[in-house]
Amino acid sequence: MADYNSTYTGAQIDAAIAKIGGIEAGADVTDTANVTAALAGSVFGTQVVQLMVFDDSQDVATGDGAGDLFFRVPSTMNGMNLVAVAACVQTAGTTGTTDIQIHNVTDTADMLSTVITIDSGETDSSTAAAAAVIDGTADDVATGDVLRIDVDAVSTTAPKGLLLELQFRLP
Repeated sequence: MADYNSTYTGAQIDAAIAKIGGIEAGADVTDTANVTAALAGSVFGTQVVQLMVFDDSQDVATGDGAGDLFFRVPSTMNGMNLVAVAACVQTAGTTGTTDIQIHNVTDTADMLSTVITIDSGETDSSTAAAAAVIDGTADDVATGDVLRIDVDAVSTTAPKGLLLELQFRLP
């Protein structure tokens, strides 16, 4: 069992941070620039946001700002980039795809160059024939940015429920 009341030396803490974040041995880990640089691009700094656009009893419908859902970027995510996206539905739609775009209202820019797709008869974007592609010129967010979920297309028999996952990380 872990001893959470142990006292660790500065050297032990420095070594642990260096091992996790790739900081050079002996670097000043009290310098936030060193820690920030080490976490940039690592999974340890990833912020995951899950948004329920439509609940499980609702048909997914097209529209900009679908489900009247908007997300305000908090200060803790300032300067991060969108690095991964995924979506799932509770009940699969049939005939055609369900296509989802992430739009940064503040920057008036779509964040995906290829939309998130959930194929006919499927419940998750991870199985889509075409993977979503993040637009590297529109992937950054700043404190106060407002993100909107746009559903651009829905299967002929609409799926029910829509949950969206966005992952952000420092560049």
